[in-house]
Amino acid sequence: MVRILIADDYDAARRAIRRLVEGRTGWEVCGEATDGLGAVLRTAELKPDLVILDLALGMIDGLAAAREISAAMPSLPTVLCTVFATDVLERQSHEFGIRADVDKSDAGTRLVSVVEGLLNSKV
Repeated sequence: MVRILIADDYDAARRAIRRLVEGRTGWEVCGEATDGLGAVLRTAELKPDLVILDLALGMIDGLAAAREISAAMPSLPTVLCTVFATDVLERQSHEFGIRADVDKSDAGTRLVSVVEGLLNSKV
């Protein structure tokens, strides 16, 4: 079973991503966080196989959370799922350990294919 942690401060977004994840055979949501610090702490506690982060998180933002997660678990894939997706943000996010960026407006199929790609490349 692939264990995925979701961090988003918006309840509806977390629920939508949870439905996407739980709709895939062999995937489960092992935990959720509503802010960046919670994402870092829950990742350390739960040791997921992949983390999906929003950019605009409280306490610390998604990039700072990704940097801390990546420093502690460098092989852990992280995906930035945000409404603020731009080419500049995508380049910047990779410096923080983010492996892929997905625009929330295109999150459905695209998020699933990005997660599948990251999980397959990890094998």
